[in-house]
Amino acid sequence: MTMNYLNDNITLIAHRGMATNYPENTLVAFVAALSNNIDILEIDIHRTSDDYLVVIHDDTIDRTSNGKGKIKSSTLATLQAYDYGSWKDDVFSGQTLMTLDEVLALIKEHPQKLLIEIKKPQQYPGIEQDIIDKLIVWNIPKDKVILQSFDQKSIRKIYDMNAGYQLGVLISKRKYWYKLPDFKQIATYADYVNPHFSLVNQKFITAAHNYQLSVMPYTVNNYSEAMALIKLGVDGIISDNPHTILNKNLST
Repeated sequence: MTMNYLNDNITLIAHRGMATNYPENTLVAFVAALSNNIDILEIDIHRTSDDYLVVIHDDTIDRTSNGKGKIKSSTLATLQAYDYGSWKDDVFSGQTLMTLDEVLALIKEHPQKLLIEIKKPQQYPGIEQDIIDKLIVWNIPKDKVILQSFDQKSIRKIYDMNAGYQLGVLISKRKYWYKLPDFKQIATYADYVNPHFSLVNQKFITAAHNYQLSVMPYTVNNYSEAMALIKLGVDGIISDNPHTILNKNLST
């Protein structure tokens, strides 16, 4: 679905699933998100030492599991031996590290699109092709997937593959607090420019839209922030709690 506020259709993206109430990037978070009124599920991708693409935000499992270790230095079997739910709440104990294959199987059964963030691609040479290969194996329609990264070189690499998926560039507060992105250059290979929400003002929106770039800021977790961004003219909202963004009477 799309929200309709101020006569604008706003795409609603679940950031790492329903990450406010569920352990991020886990099956329970994804099922909750896909069962609610969202348009897109957002996930993060890394690669294990034995070349499995796995869904996790950090490049280590330290923060979101009961284990420790770097993704790129560990096998899938080693990483999946740990619990990825109990750090959030004991009720979620038993959640395991998901593979991209498992997420693609899940998304095929739902109408929502998938937004894949490639994390630290410089650590994983060739990961762009690995992801494209998985999408092809699973026969995921081109219009059902958006690929994005903070690493503009990685997104340009995918563009040069002529793979046919929509592409996005993430814009960090640290890098762009004092300057605007080069929208003209980004528009030569990407469809989205997705900034930290604090960077969004009328100048940003106007410049991006002048180059036909859609703007979906992250991470917007309360109604007043969402409404301010919608009034400015954003195209979507990336949120940890998209179900509460829908209703101003719900506390976030």
